[in-house]
Amino acid sequence: MEKFILYFLLITIPVILILSATIYHFSLQKSPYDFKEQLSVNTIMTKEEMEIDLNYLVNTLRDVHPKTVNGFNKEQIHIIKKAYEKIQNPMSVGEFYFILNEVISSLKDAHSMIWINTTKEDRIINLPMIWLEDGMYIKEDVNNLKKGDKIISIGGKTENELLIKLQKIIPAENQQWVKVMGKINLVKEPFLNYLRLINNGYVDIVVQRNGQKIKTKLPLTKQPTYPNNNNYKMWVSYKIYPEKSLGIFRLDKCIYNEVYKSTLENFFKEVSKYNIKNIAIDVRKNTGGDSRVIDEFMKYIDIDKYLFYTGDIRFSRQASKQRGYIRKKGYKSYPKRVIINKKIQDHDLIYNGKIYVLTSFYTFSSGNWFAVVIKDNKLGTIIGEPTGNQPSSYGDILRFQLPISGFKFYVSHKKWVRPNISNDPEDCLHPDIEVYTTIEDILNKKDPQIERLIKIIDKKP
Repeated sequence: MEKFILYFLLITIPVILILSATIYHFSLQKSPYDFKEQLSVNTIMTKEEMEIDLNYLVNTLRDVHPKTVNGFNKEQIHIIKKAYEKIQNPMSVGEFYFILNEVISSLKDAHSMIWINTTKEDRIINLPMIWLEDGMYIKEDVNNLKKGDKIISIGGKTENELLIKLQKIIPAENQQWVKVMGKINLVKEPFLNYLRLINNGYVDIVVQRNGQKIKTKLPLTKQPTYPNNNNYKMWVSYKIYPEKSLGIFRLDKCIYNEVYKSTLENFFKEVSKYNIKNIAIDVRKNTGGDSRVIDEFMKYIDIDKYLFYTGDIRFSRQASKQRGYIRKKGYKSYPKRVIINKKIQDHDLIYNGKIYVLTSFYTFSSGNWFAVVIKDNKLGTIIGEPTGNQPSSYGDILRFQLPISGFKFYVSHKKWVRPNISNDPEDCLHPDIEVYTTIEDILNKKDPQIERLIKIIDKKP
């Protein structure tokens, strides 16, 4: 039972972090939102009710998102047409959600999304999985499944079949983010139902272990009530390795506050004290937040200026209402943005050694920006896995609610343009040195990115 509770925490906490990062990413202005309660997923909606909601969603996407400034493209028009065809007969709110989700996912913008509220009555399967570059694996022993088992199929569908299906209903800019969100959603009853993975209250799982295929059935069970997590891990920390002349600054969330600033200052004090020549910024678990953490970090780097992100704005009535713009239509692009670096006054803390950034599929939003700014300004080397976010992407979300179903949804109204646009187009930030985590690394409790970093510093092949 303890493992089940821990597992539930592991699948729930990332959703909370990702949602929090999305809501607050570059949206410091507070606006009142008088949102009503969403209808129960089992409520039946009429064709007319669904048309009202679908019209509202389509019109909002058309009027607000930077990608639709010249209208929907052919693929989006096709998906919207199919959506109207699918709502000719009454259906449940839960079923309707996925039709709406296909429409908003067609933007291929991970910050524009629609959310379905879950309750304690919603069921899940106890499938502690991890989705790596080379496939899906079991990461904890549960029932007949063992840590390290490779998942061959879920509900009769292979990894590739699941990816194709999930790409239609998970707002994402690349396959990495589909995997990140896919592993979270693949245990939830609404998604399992939509993907037709449930068979008489069970989900069939086939894994491979020691060259043999093993089949098991996982029941749908109610979500457990779990206590407060007292084993809270600090979201920012660092380690200094004097013998390696290495300092690693770990940042799991982009929160700009006194905790961050004091931790950063203490890090560079120790870097100076031990005359450290190599530092690494670990954003492998960073799903975003406040980009001012980057500017604060740069104050310790021995550069006079650097290129930063710019934001194209799509003006609309909705953006004017929520952001206070005078303009209510049009589009404005901004020139290249050069930041004059306001270095800290204590010159002993100014760093001029080598910089590395560690990335993963989970590196997203402002976490991704951190790596991109280092990359585009040629300040350091990126080590790890491709990120979950495009370097130039969309954001600064506006918040809405559908009038009938009550689904809340978020739509970007800015396009964030990376510092060095000559590096575009990219659907993710590709590391200079690719190092993927394998199931063997997890089983043997190894950190392949850190190990590779140390080899580079030691100048080993």
